[in-house]
Amino acid sequence: MLRRVLATDTEPDTLARAGRVVQRVVEDAGEGDVGLPRAVGVALIGEVTTDWIAAALCAEAWRDGVLLDVSQGGFDNAAVAVMQGAAQGRDAVVLLPWNRRLLADDDRDGEARIADELTQWSALWPMISEAGARVVQVGLDAMVVAPQSVAGSHTPLEPALLLAEANRALRRALPASEVFVDLATVAADLGRRSFYDARRWLWTKQPFSEAGVAWLARNLWAALRASVQGPKKVLVLDLDDTLWGGVVGERGGAGVTLGDGPDGEAYVAFQREVARLSRRGVVLAVATKNEPDDARAPFAEHPAMVLQLSDFAAFEAGWWPKVESLRRIASSLRLSLDSFVFFDDSPFERGHVAMALPQVRVVDVPTDPADYVAALAAERCFVSLGLTAEDRARTQGYVAEAHRSQAREAFGSTEDYLRSLQLRGTIAPIDARTLPRVAQLVGKTNQFNLTTRRHGAAEIEAMLEQPGAIGRTLTLADRFGEYGLIAVVLAVPEGTRLRVDTLLMSCRSIGRTAEDALWGSVLAAARQAGYEAVIGEYVPTPKNALVADLWGRWGLTAEGERWTGPVASLPIPQTFVAVEPLVPAGDG
Repeated sequence: MLRRVLATDTEPDTLARAGRVVQRVVEDAGEGDVGLPRAVGVALIGEVTTDWIAAALCAEAWRDGVLLDVSQGGFDNAAVAVMQGAAQGRDAVVLLPWNRRLLADDDRDGEARIADELTQWSALWPMISEAGARVVQVGLDAMVVAPQSVAGSHTPLEPALLLAEANRALRRALPASEVFVDLATVAADLGRRSFYDARRWLWTKQPFSEAGVAWLARNLWAALRASVQGPKKVLVLDLDDTLWGGVVGERGGAGVTLGDGPDGEAYVAFQREVARLSRRGVVLAVATKNEPDDARAPFAEHPAMVLQLSDFAAFEAGWWPKVESLRRIASSLRLSLDSFVFFDDSPFERGHVAMALPQVRVVDVPTDPADYVAALAAERCFVSLGLTAEDRARTQGYVAEAHRSQAREAFGSTEDYLRSLQLRGTIAPIDARTLPRVAQLVGKTNQFNLTTRRHGAAEIEAMLEQPGAIGRTLTLADRFGEYGLIAVVLAVPEGTRLRVDTLLMSCRSIGRTAEDALWGSVLAAARQAGYEAVIGEYVPTPKNALVADLWGRWGLTAEGERWTGPVASLPIPQTFVAVEPLVPAGDG
């Protein structure tokens, strides 16, 4: 019920009340309640009061179905909180500075002020990383910034320039695996006068207005989601009065409003933004109430069309409810609905989807198409920490998956179908080239993930540096195309036994026996290294039930929360993937 409320109402007061409900639920769960998703642990530590931010942050996360367990470090107590273990057991730590030290009325020059600020925060980063948490470092800003933005090359820096230089220094120094949130940009996006509230600062040492708290919480959750879960994956679009103006069934493919005039230019600008998201790995789909031929006509007939039919991984055109279209798209793409964003100009369609499918993020679409780009950006749904080759090729991968689904119908058995795919795999040690993609998969894979541990790139490198560690990837292809790098295993020594810390695979390749090929490689490596036994772990979550019996299927025996098996006698599983010889490189 609360997710349905948040799907259509994100006013600051609603967020605050909803967040407090979520906080109470998490507290009760800690006392033994079951049936809830695992809470993501976040420490919110800053030089401002954080109570209101914590509540709004919990509400924003629950819009995406994620429970946050937010602990707070107390006002202006960041260093002490981290040194006393605030990061222990947390998935991420948000560091929220304020400007009193940087803009203090003293004799320090600008370089000294920036150096002091950098020293303050950079000292905390390794302690947080060593505790196994990601760092979300918020930048610096001020409620009122002096308007002077020009200075001589050797004159003292004005506050605006000083803040900008300090933020650059923080961002440059922050390790690549961590996250930076530019508070000045967040404030500017909403409007500094709306974002801040001087009276709140004087009374409570919390400088953000009610609207500012809500906007900051949305941006903080976008950063946390990108670092511990991954961005949304699919953008589902209406057509009439969304990608173009007018009803195509009445005007014809060449007659819709697109390109000419203010509205036509607005629709072109929106299509360009959608195309940009597609190039960054967002999967596009269409859900429209139209005749199929009419819906496709503008893509072939209108000269101002930016998007092409080939840009869409799924195209649902018909007169059934949009809710059914979304469910069919999710089924065809083999993706969960909670990775979907829905953009439709019709308030009725948005309301129906929000009520029936609260796990789908529904964008509050404005009436003026000139505001479409800003409305989509305001949701912060597609914020990501990097861009890999697999991201760029994602749409083509899902189109190929649709072709595979069609081919499946021609075969009487799963085995015959898998043989027909001509699956080819390459297994290789994790190296500098593949580490970004590995970290991305570790950070966002949920369904086929035995432990759902979120390791950053630095943590993965540290694991692989242990003598005897094994870290491998599987890249898959078939006769329809490339899947890309789709599976990862990280295993570390425990005496004479090898413990599998992480084993995961992209949902696109489920059912292809790719996991069997990768596991066979790990077993062979464990035997060669002289390990006596392997240890597997399964940490249940609401999304990974499909791998609950994987260790048993591979012959391991349950011992409490772990599974074990002797390396010498465990069977090498059969696979339909033809594995190329292991790419030579040294495991850790």
